[in-house]
Order: sequence, then structure tokens, then C-alpha cells
Amino acid sequence: MSTNDTSNIVSYSLTYSTKFAILIAFEIPSILVSILIFVHFGWNRNTPIKNHNHSILVLLVVNFVQVTTDIPMPMDFYRLDGIVQPATSTYCTWWIWYEFSLNIINSYLMEWISIERHLLIFHSSFLRNLGAKKRRLLRIIPLVLCIIWPPIYYCIVVIISPMCENTRYFNSLLCGMPCYLRTNWGTFDLFFNIIFPVLIISIFNLTLVVRVTNQSLMVVGRVQNNLRKQRKLTLQLGMISFVYLAVWIPLSIAQLGQIYTGPNYLLAQSDTFNFLVYLVPLVLPIVCLMSMHKLIIRFKSRLFRQNGAMVMPVNDSVGQRQTRSVALTRNMISKF
Repeated sequence: MSTNDTSNIVSYSLTYSTKFAILIAFEIPSILVSILIFVHFGWNRNTPIKNHNHSILVLLVVNFVQVTTDIPMPMDFYRLDGIVQPATSTYCTWWIWYEFSLNIINSYLMEWISIERHLLIFHSSFLRNLGAKKRRLLRIIPLVLCIIWPPIYYCIVVIISPMCENTRYFNSLLCGMPCYLRTNWGTFDLFFNIIFPVLIISIFNLTLVVRVTNQSLMVVGRVQNNLRKQRKLTLQLGMISFVYLAVWIPLSIAQLGQIYTGPNYLLAQSDTFNFLVYLVPLVLPIVCLMSMHKLIIRFKSRLFRQNGAMVMPVNDSVGQRQTRSVALTRNMISKF
């Protein structure tokens, strides 16, 4: 083995170890924060789940499933220095189908949340006029479609795979890319499942920021409280969307360039883009927590209250001892 081959192996091993360390460092806080949010909304009866939180909670549930069941597969790949275990075609097919489905479910949920947030802020009167049953259907049906469409689509193109035959590489992430990506199905997948949601999320977020900013500059008086609420909802959506767009926009540009410019377009950065995709579900719960100010305030108050409760008995005992010493001193003085 030459010196160059040895240095390349060491370099790849260091890269895989670094990626594994980054993923596990983010996974533990991500799981803990997700559990904290679920406990807050699930066990606290005094905290109603408002309309703008339903879809985000569904997003967090799907995200939690991805963090706990999907992310461990690439983590194991990096831990083993770029080796897929178990090295079977069945496992590779499952991994691709499962990961692609969860990624696109999150993508569609983000797309719907962007549209829904726009409706809640600027078309609330229209939603109230629909009636309770229609509002419930409008809230549930898009979420159901977002969840069931990606698994069905990827079952066809990845598992059934009627258009081509896959070749597995057990020393590559996801055992290599599925063969359908080189067909018209791959082009449809890129535009409909990736680029289209990215555009919708970007457009609705930008429009939302512009409209809320214009209203805050033009309106004063009693509606200031309503504008304050709109700004909070806009900030929450903007923070969550930024995490998604910061990764998927460069990835979409790279894939478009490889189709229309050449297969080597941003090829050197493809490994980095693919790795950053795994950071999106890991960071998302933390960003959601940062946008939930009431939850943070309540958590801090309970934490400090518990600390205060632990300290108070010590202070009481000290005070009692001081009281006893003062009483004994007074008795001694009275005897003299």
C-alpha cells in the first residue's frame, strides 16, 4: 500500500469519526428537547394546543421519529468508517425508502405550515366563517396528505423500482444513490418533492415578513397587541424555516446544476450537503424551543422554584438555631 493510499484512509477515517461525533453531540439534546416539548403540551392541562401549534407538533413528532430511528443508521455508517452493516440489499432498500420518505414528509409539513401560518394571520375571519367542522378538516386533511404521499411514492420508485435495477455499494452512504434518480422519475422527484416545497416555503415566508412589517408600520392603537402576536408567529415560522432552507436550497441548486450543467457540478461539496441534511431534524427541536418563549419562562420558573424549595429548609434551620441562641442569652441575662 502506498503512502498516498494510507493518508487517504486516515483522512477518510478522521472525517467519518468527526461526522459521527457531530451527529451524536446533536442527537442527545435534540431528543431531550423534543421530550420536554411533548411533556409540556401533553401533561400540562392548563396549556391548550392552539391552532398554530397543531401542525408544528405533528412536524416535531415526525422529526422525533426520524431522529430516533433514521439518524442512527448514518451514525452507524460513520462509526464503522464508511461500511454499511448489515451489508444486504434488503437493508439498503429499507434505508433509502425510510430516509427519503421522512425527509420529504418533513418538507411537505414545512410547506403546509408556511401556507397555514399565512392563513391564520391574514385570513382568520375567512377561517372562522368556515365553521368548526370545515376548519377541522382543513387542518387535518393537508397533514394526512403530507404524511401518506411520500411513503407511497418512494415505495414505487425505490422498493418496486419498475424503471431500473439498483446496484448496491456497501462502502457508500445509503449504499449508493438509487437508480431511479437517473431517470425521468428522478427529475420529477427533484422538482415536485424538493424544489417545489422549497419555493413555496421561501415565497410564503418572504411574503409573510413583508406584510407583517408593512402592517406594523402603518397601524397603531388597539391593534398593536394583534400585531405583536403576528410578529411572534412570523418569527417562529421564520426560525423554523431558516433551518430547512439553509440546507435544502444549496442542495437543490447542486442537483439542478448536475442535471443541466454536468454531473461534476458542485460534486466535491455533495458529501457536505448530504451530511447537512442530517443536521436539520437534529437542530429543529432546539429552534422550536427557542421560539416558544412561554415554555422557556415556565421551565425556568419551575426550575428556580425547585431550587428555592431545596434551599429554604436550610435557611429555616439556621433561623431556628439563631432564635434559640438569642432566647438562651436573654434567659442568662435575666438570671443575673
